[in-house]
Amino acid sequence: METTVRGLRERVVGRTITEFWCGWPRMIRYVSPTKLKKFIVGRKILEIKRRAKYILILLSGGKTLVIHMKMTGHFLYGEYEKLGSKVRPFWVPKVKPFGGRGPLHDPYNRFIHIIIGLSNGRHIAFCDMRKFGKIAIHDTHNLHNSKELKDLGPELWEMRIGDFVKIMQAKKFGKIKQVLLNQKVLAGVGNIYSDEGLWASGIHPFSIPNRIPNKKLQDLFKALNAITKRSLETGGDSMSDYRNIDGIGGRFQNFHRAYRQTGKPCARRGCWGIIKRIVVGGRGTHFCPKHQEYYGK
Repeated sequence: METTVRGLRERVVGRTITEFWCGWPRMIRYVSPTKLKKFIVGRKILEIKRRAKYILILLSGGKTLVIHMKMTGHFLYGEYEKLGSKVRPFWVPKVKPFGGRGPLHDPYNRFIHIIIGLSNGRHIAFCDMRKFGKIAIHDTHNLHNSKELKDLGPELWEMRIGDFVKIMQAKKFGKIKQVLLNQKVLAGVGNIYSDEGLWASGIHPFSIPNRIPNKKLQDLFKALNAITKRSLETGGDSMSDYRNIDGIGGRFQNFHRAYRQTGKPCARRGCWGIIKRIVVGGRGTHFCPKHQEYYGK
């Protein structure tokens, strides 16, 4: 999310929206695609922010697009053209006479369901293989009360270590893995980063948060910050289908120590464990049963 937000911020802030097309109406919440088009065409993009797993595109006229990319969605930026018939149109990246095919033609980038035209002749394209992404529009002044944002917890990157420890100490029930993924408790931590953070701090994903020693919680906070920032530095995680706005995959998957490392020897120095996969709260979870200690007895 943060990689996408920063990429879009560099390219589209200050541009005016000139066109809107939606090929999968179920992505649009609360209003029809036709009404959303009337809301946003002609408005200038003032700012782009992230709140938890939501992308916020602030527009002139007091409106904000609130977008969740879900599991397989990502944004692309470039020149697109509409092909097909009037009944079944589709959009593809333009092929320049001497440029040939580029990253936007990556097979993972072909599932285009939203196109936003810009005043510089370029487009923002939303690609989503599974069509789970959601787009809503709200009044900017009341954004904090929107259904998507009103119950979100504090951002990981904006917290102090002491606040993180207090939040976890207050959780007497539930497993630490589920608590980390609960955006109402802590915003900004996803499945990959929770696995990696728990591995780095030596905490079993079944541990009860308030049973975990303070020192371990501090280690977890530091690990989560370091891991998420390293992911940002390496362009995000593209083990699955994520691509940045230029259509290029990130490299953080090259630094995984737990996530999807099932059956491999633990990479922790001096540990001879084997990474296992379990399911916690419906999410695939990867950990080392040797050095990640269970706190909850």
